[in-house]
Amino acid sequence: MIEHLLPRGWQFHHQEHLFVRANIGAPMVRLKFFHYPSYRQTVKIIQSPIDCALKTKRNNIFFLFQQRVRKKFTISLERTITVFPIPSSIPQNVEWGEISKIPQELRQKYKQSSHYWPVQSSLLQKVSQEKWFGDDDLFTWVKAIGYYLIQTIKHPEKQEKRLGADKAFLTGTGDCDEFIDLFITLARMRGIPCRRLTGYFIRNEEVEAEPHAWGEILSPTLGWIPVDIALHNIGNHTIHYVIAKIEEFNPALSDYQILKPSISVHYHWERPIPLITPIY
Repeated sequence: MIEHLLPRGWQFHHQEHLFVRANIGAPMVRLKFFHYPSYRQTVKIIQSPIDCALKTKRNNIFFLFQQRVRKKFTISLERTITVFPIPSSIPQNVEWGEISKIPQELRQKYKQSSHYWPVQSSLLQKVSQEKWFGDDDLFTWVKAIGYYLIQTIKHPEKQEKRLGADKAFLTGTGDCDEFIDLFITLARMRGIPCRRLTGYFIRNEEVEAEPHAWGEILSPTLGWIPVDIALHNIGNHTIHYVIAKIEEFNPALSDYQILKPSISVHYHWERPIPLITPIY
C-alpha cells in the first residue's frame, strides 16, 4: 500500500440492540456501556445512541441509558464514531528508568490482588526466583518478561473464556487476554504499576475490528508505555490500536452492564462486531 494512502483514522458504526421482555408494566431499564476515551486518540461522535447520556469517570467514558419501557421493547444502541489514534513510539535507546526509582506509594497502590491478577499467587511466586526477575532496568526487565511469556504460553490460541494469570501459567494456553493478565500480575509482583487496555486491533489488509487487550507500564521517567506481548510490540502506539476502556484497579469492567437487573425483566443482546471504515 502506498504510504500516503495509509489510514489516519477509523469510523466505527455500532449496531447493537437490546430486546426487553417484562412480566410487569413499564419496567425501568438502566444500562451502562463504554465509549472510546480521548486517551492516545482523538474521538468524535457522529451519531449518538438515542436517549443516552455521556459520562466520564477517571480514565473512562461511558453512556448511560435510563428509561421506563414497555413490556416488549427494543433499545437501539446504534451509534457512529470516528477515532484517530495518535501514534507514538519510544526509541529503544531512550532510558526507561530504574524500577527502584518508582515511588513506593505507587508500587503499593498497584499491588492489589484479584482473580485475573493474583499478585499473591503462590504458584507464580517461583517466577520471582528467575534470574531476570530482579533486574532493576525497566526496559531490560520488560524485554526479559516478554521472552519469558512467549516461552510460557506455548499454545497461543483464541479462548472462549478469559482464563486469568494462574490458569494461563498452568496450561500454557491463551490469547491476548492471558498474555496481558500474566504480564500485569508479574509486573505488579515486581512493583511496577501496570494496567490493561481493551479495544480493537485493526489489520489494514482485512479492515476488521478485532477485539484485543494489551497493557501499559509506568516508567519513572517516561510515564505510561504501551506493552503488547501477544503482538510483540513494546513501546509503540500505532494507528492499528483503538482504545475502548482502561482497566486499572478493576480487572474485569464489563463492556455492557445492566444496572439493578430484575428477575421480572428478561434481556437479549444483539451485539455484532462494529462496521469499520478507514479514513484517509
